[in-house]
Amino acid sequence: MRRLPDDFNVNILLPGAVWLLISVLIGQVSVSRLETDAITVVLFVIISLVVFVVPMAVYMEYRKKVEQWPGLKARKNTVVSPSDNKSSDSITPAVDSPESTIRFPQDFPDALKGSRTMAFMDALRQEGFLDVEYRPLEGCNATLMAFIADSIATICNIHRQWKIFGDYWHLSNMRQLLDAKNRRGSKADKEDIVIGIFQKVAEADGNICNTDAYRSWVKNVQG
Repeated sequence: MRRLPDDFNVNILLPGAVWLLISVLIGQVSVSRLETDAITVVLFVIISLVVFVVPMAVYMEYRKKVEQWPGLKARKNTVVSPSDNKSSDSITPAVDSPESTIRFPQDFPDALKGSRTMAFMDALRQEGFLDVEYRPLEGCNATLMAFIADSIATICNIHRQWKIFGDYWHLSNMRQLLDAKNRRGSKADKEDIVIGIFQKVAEADGNICNTDAYRSWVKNVQG
């Protein structure tokens, strides 16, 4: 006999069985004071079915819509299952997405694995700012990398960006470097190039360019 998928068992079969039991109990309580006859049995069946079917229909519809949310799709498409017996320098491919070509180093931060974040990271790698492991290429300006980290965090709603990027990129004091640049009112070397790259990425992805976070970032860098 074919085994049912775990997702079906956990998200559909189990909640359905529990709610069916609750529906039967509600139906029984509803007709408990009535005489036991054919009308009572029919009423019991109708009440139980209504109590069971309506909430389950709402649950199934809600569940389908939740699974279609961009944030959840991004997490599904970029989940990584690193093996404990691999070296720290090995690179693990993203799973659950046949079309994905993203390959993550084992120590790559989970907070950066979203589809929007990786769109910017891939573009930076293609343009020669990051290497194959999404780390700054030798000679990259630390102030510019601070601007890049803060921009990605702003657009993609990433918190604790200085800790996340600083640890992975092995760069310290990025926040202080960016604050100093902003106080001077100057731009980092190649900052305009990065802004242009980010705008092209956003224009190609409606899930990025139509967000308030991206509009706020554009207004800030152009102001």
